[in-house]
Amino acid sequence: MKKQYQKVVDFYNETTAEQKCYLLLLMSKDIMIPVEYEDGVHCLQLDDEAPVCMNGTTYQINTENLYKNEKDN
Repeated sequence: MKKQYQKVVDFYNETTAEQKCYLLLLMSKDIMIPVEYEDGVHCLQLDDEAPVCMNGTTYQINTENLYKNEKDN
């Protein structure tokens, strides 16, 4: 493995799931998710209020459309 990636590997191996989740939260403004719809591909940003959270042992990534109906009401 290249030496330039060793810090990333160390971070991954030495941090908790909650710390990794917090890193994803910090990165959330830089993440977009392409989703294919009938009219083409839409690039979704992450939700402003809850972009990422733990869901059991996995990381749940919430897109801007996930809670759209609730926010509109």
